[in-house]
Amino acid sequence: MPTAPYPLSSAPVKRTWLDRHTGWKIALGGLLLIGFVGVFAAIVFTVVEASLRKSEVYQEALARAARDPQVTDRIGVALRPGRVLQGQINVSGSSGKAHMAIPVTGPRGKGTIYLDARKATGTWRFLILQVEFEDPSGCVNLLAELGATSAGCSAGSSQ
Repeated sequence: MPTAPYPLSSAPVKRTWLDRHTGWKIALGGLLLIGFVGVFAAIVFTVVEASLRKSEVYQEALARAARDPQVTDRIGVALRPGRVLQGQINVSGSSGKAHMAIPVTGPRGKGTIYLDARKATGTWRFLILQVEFEDPSGCVNLLAELGATSAGCSAGSSQ
């Protein structure tokens, strides 16, 4: 009697762990989806944060705060911007507007730079530029002339 060219019974199929535990497919797929959404959100947040930090109005606000003697007395000379920047900037050609709250730290304390600026004909003009200190409370108006008091600060109310 001749033999068949193939076995008459098939070999047992080896099932993977996911094949044996089908309920985990949905859970792992959901975790993978959440992971992708989280990575996408982190990328968007990083791109937006970097564009705000590279803006001319942000750089000018930090430079003015670092040059102000009242700010350096309260926060310290090594003024560093904080991690989480809040605000928005809209620029269209030579015009635009910006509203930001920039946390800053130094060796002596912490504060927040509040700014409201408009850009017209390519030049930024600050409407509000002030530093509000965490402890002890108080604020410095960076638009006031040297020697002027810090009266007129309304940090946070315009944000």
